[in-house]
Amino acid sequence: MNDGNEPSVDSDKREERIQARRARIHEKLAAKESGEAGATVGGGQKRKETDKKEVLKGKAQIQEARRKLRQLLENGDEDVTRVRVEGDDKENQRRINEEARRLDRRQKLLFEAESSARRNAAIAMKWASLFEKEIPLDLLNDMEAQREACLKVIGQKDELIKEFQLVLRSKDEEYVKSLKRWAEDIDSLLASMTDQFRQQQRQYELETHEIERVFKQERKELIDSNKMEMEKLMDSRSNMEQEHLDQRQKRIQEFQEHDQRNRLKDSEEYTNLKIKLETEIQKLEQQLEVMRATYQLNTEKLEYNYRVLSERNEENSNTINQQKRKIARLVDNLSSLMAKYSKTDKHYKQENMDLTEEYRRITEQFQDLQGKYRHFQTSDAKKFDEIWAMKEGEVKKYLGTVLQADKIIHEQQLGLYWYPPNEEAVNAAFQEARYPEPIPAFPLVCSG
Repeated sequence: MNDGNEPSVDSDKREERIQARRARIHEKLAAKESGEAGATVGGGQKRKETDKKEVLKGKAQIQEARRKLRQLLENGDEDVTRVRVEGDDKENQRRINEEARRLDRRQKLLFEAESSARRNAAIAMKWASLFEKEIPLDLLNDMEAQREACLKVIGQKDELIKEFQLVLRSKDEEYVKSLKRWAEDIDSLLASMTDQFRQQQRQYELETHEIERVFKQERKELIDSNKMEMEKLMDSRSNMEQEHLDQRQKRIQEFQEHDQRNRLKDSEEYTNLKIKLETEIQKLEQQLEVMRATYQLNTEKLEYNYRVLSERNEENSNTINQQKRKIARLVDNLSSLMAKYSKTDKHYKQENMDLTEEYRRITEQFQDLQGKYRHFQTSDAKKFDEIWAMKEGEVKKYLGTVLQADKIIHEQQLGLYWYPPNEEAVNAAFQEARYPEPIPAFPLVCSG
């Protein structure tokens, strides 16, 4: 019998005995695993600490290498920034000076315009007085005075023109000097970039070798540590296997003894179960006799029910005859309706044939319209291709002139290298412009 609610190996029920044996096996395995975990806690912690130190050592070397390389990049950026700042400062100063000179020239232009306007007004006022002169000598003197005044106005404008021409020549010289100065700055910047690239390359090589050396050292230390740990684990495994083998032999012996006891107990249970089943068979035979008597009673009831159903069958026959007469009347009505349907169907078939003929005629007209549309579409496309071929040469000629001007602007004015466009892309653009997406034609309608 069971003690409390827990299963026991001495229970009368087979399921409880199986559960008790399984629970005992689980308890032994749990005790064994707890002992092994206590033995390996110290070694696991030491291994984690060693791995953490090795990882920190490698990461520290990588961070130091990144710091040095980042410092080298910052130095290079400072050199490039210094060149840009100097160039921006010079350009800013040049623009300030140029703005001052521009304002000065504008002031001179305004002053010259005002003075010229006053002199022109004075000259124009004197022309009216010349017509009033009657003495030729006085007229000659006044005309000479007018001519000198006009020459003074023209001379003043010529001087201003010469001054602006000198400014223009100085601008050209300043532009040439600026180009030379920019070339020198670019050469200096390229030299600095080359030097920086070489320094970075050497620094990358040094840091790579140093990181590789540190990782090789860590790898060697890790291999030695893992080798020692593997030897310890192998010794521990051997001891555990021997202990497990001894425990297994002991458990096998216990299971054999327990199996023998269960076999004897199961034989007794089999004898008791056999006696119990024989008793139940006798009870079932008695129940069979009772069922036979019940069957005889049910047979008599069924005969009575048969007679009742026969009478109901006669009544149903009469009902069927009445329904047949009703069906005959309905068949006559159906015949009259079918005749009416035939007449109506003939009328609508004739109307359908007329409509079909009209649809066929309209379809033929539409197909003829489609043929004309395709003819004019082909003719228009041919004219378009002829005009396109005639104008495409002129467009390509203008395109060559524009590309030549773009090349001169890049190389001579901006001092940049000019990259010619891709001929395949240009030809593809001409083809795409020449053959856009076609307009969908009218759908072809077939007669049904």
